[in-house]
Amino acid sequence: MMKEITLIEQKTEDAISHRMPPLDEASRQEKTGEDHRRWARGLMEHLTNGQAYNQNDCGITLQRVNENTMRCIAVVEHSYPYLSLAEMSVSFEAAGIELQIDPYTVAIPYNEPPEQEAQQDPPQEAPGPEVV
Repeated sequence: MMKEITLIEQKTEDAISHRMPPLDEASRQEKTGEDHRRWARGLMEHLTNGQAYNQNDCGITLQRVNENTMRCIAVVEHSYPYLSLAEMSVSFEAAGIELQIDPYTVAIPYNEPPEQEAQQDPPQEAPGPEVV
């Protein structure tokens, strides 16, 4: 017997789309430009239905649903990934591609990277033979 899977409704205030910052007009214009639309269309062409794409430098994982729909399945819980998702959202929209966010996106807790250990003085080299 197959179990039925149901999506749990997110509270509106918990929705990922409500955590994304609004873009100013200059950012919106840049992210809807031809370079960004070409990026969105190219990503769609590169992936097959169901295939995921991990944008590591932005903390976002996308999944192609079909030829006209991309889905954000994960975003790191930090201001930069939320800004990146807002920018991607307008780029996909400008390219005529639906970007599904809620209720599909899972927020991944952000872990602060470990601090660099205090830099130590380089080891002193033993004096070698004098070259004349």
